[in-house]
Amino acid sequence: MGKGSRGSRRGGRRGPSKWQQEPRPLDESLLSPGGFAAGRVAKRDGEYHVRRITAAGATKSYVCPGCHHRIEPGTPHVVAWRADSIFGDERAAAERRHWHSHCWRIG
Repeated sequence: MGKGSRGSRRGGRRGPSKWQQEPRPLDESLLSPGGFAAGRVAKRDGEYHVRRITAAGATKSYVCPGCHHRIEPGTPHVVAWRADSIFGDERAAAERRHWHSHCWRIG
């Protein structure tokens, strides 16, 4: 096999996108004090649970919903999800998003 013989798929994807997969079940202990939720923040559009991710804890790549650029592994960032969702904490946590710290602050 020579160069370019990896097939027609581009970007090295190995399966369905995360948007096509079932969300991981929420561990209820993550919402307790000292668990996943590092804090609760009021923004213009409502209340959010916020967790700060350190560079050492950032092991995957994400797309920031604020600027639509990639958050590369090793980049400290913020994970946030609605604290006041009418659908409940479990669904809100399943829809959590990873933000650049700056984008979260100005958003």
